[in-house]
Amino acid sequence: MLFFLSLLLSFSSSFFFSFFFLFSSLSFFFFSSLLFSSPFPSLFFFFSSFSLLFLYFFSFFFFFLLFLFSFFFSFFFFFLLFSSFFFFLFLFSSLSFFFFLLFLFSSLFPSLFFFFSSFSLFSSFSLFLFFVLLFLYFFSFSSFSLFLLFFFFYFSSLLLFLLFFFPSYFY
Repeated sequence: MLFFLSLLLSFSSSFFFSFFFLFSSLSFFFFSSLLFSSPFPSLFFFFSSFSLLFLYFFSFFFFFLLFLFSFFFSFFFFFLLFSSFFFFLFLFSSLSFFFFLLFLFSSLFPSLFFFFSSFSLFSSFSLFLFFVLLFLYFFSFSSFSLFLLFFFFYFSSLLLFLLFFFPSYFY
């Protein structure tokens, strides 16, 4: 019984790791597309609307998967409920922060608007992934190396973004 539970726990943690890795990679792709389409406002608004549509679709799909998992694995119900709570909390906070900055900086400073909106999306996704990986680490202690790898990757990429792209907005 304990072997079956540990196997199921490792399978679920690997599933969630792969799923959130896909989500974070796609969000980083949309972030880079937003970053390099700054001279073209039509491309910027196209990529921002496409990324928002993708986020809504992903939230619906993720909630549907959690709903299916709660039926098949009843003892994972609290785990799934807690992870879905974290997911929707950071998703809607990032979207609300994005729309707030959209209306705040669009007419006054276009370059600052672009910087803060893209930076808010990227930081909220990295913060969301950090909390999810921290939560998964407490459920499976064998994934500590993977947790450190994701932690190092995201905060080093955030540091590289601040070093190389932040001074270009003040030329």
